[in-house]
This record gives sequence, C-alpha cells and structure tokens, in this order.
Amino acid sequence: MGRADAPTRLRLLTLRRPDQFSACFAARWVQHAEFRLHYRGALPDEVGDTMIGACWLGLVVPKKFCKSAVRRNLIKRAMRQALRDLRLPQSSGLRAPVVMLRLMRKLPAEFRSARSPALARYVHTAVNAMVAEWVQRSLIMAERSTG
Repeated sequence: MGRADAPTRLRLLTLRRPDQFSACFAARWVQHAEFRLHYRGALPDEVGDTMIGACWLGLVVPKKFCKSAVRRNLIKRAMRQALRDLRLPQSSGLRAPVVMLRLMRKLPAEFRSARSPALARYVHTAVNAMVAEWVQRSLIMAERSTG
C-alpha cells in the first residue's frame, strides 16, 4: 500500500448553523432501528483542500424521544467514536462529507438503566452498521463519478 492510499483518520468538525442542519434533513440517509444517518457531500461554502480528511458532524437527539441526558450523551459519544475509529483511504474521493445522526423514535423499553452495558452495545452496533453502510454507498458513488 503506497503512501497515497494510507488510511487517514477523520477530523470531526461540528455543524452549528440551522441552515447546515436543514440541508442535511433533505439529504440521503441510512436507517437502522431507531437511528437515521443523513449524509451528503461537502458544504458548498466550506469546500477546499484544507478540508480533506475532515467530516462535518451534526447530532440530533431530541428530549422527546430520549428524556435521560445520560442516554443522549451515550448516543452522541457512540457516533463520535464510530467516526473517529473510521479509517478511509485518501483516494476514497470523500472530501469533507456532512453526516448527521438523528434519533427517530424512543429506544426499546427493555433497557431499564440509562447507562447499562446492553444499551451501550445496542447503540454502538446500530451506529457502526449505519456508518459502514454510509461509507460503502459513498465509495460506490465516488467510483461512479470518477469512472
């Protein structure tokens, strides 16, 4: 594997403006259980060579579906960790993607404790499955556009 294909660690940038979030709601998405991962290409006003190896991240975990702050934080930590652990080849064609994790409905009632290991495994499994599917779809789209 040459230096150009060496995996890079994504640098996480945070979505902050309402217009950035609203653009994500209309973007493509992947869903797994209660979670939905919206994804799109780089933000038009942020595109540049300095954005290679970066990922814009937005997290929407409403109190309506998840009353416990401990659970909301667990979900947010799982998403950030899944993206930090993700390694992409530099030739992947993903330039500063925008990713937004959204909780769509309440978590199953079987998890009594807000910080149970079973709940943590459930959330990590769902988030990792969505991230893997997003990467696969994005790489396929990048190959089609270059090929």
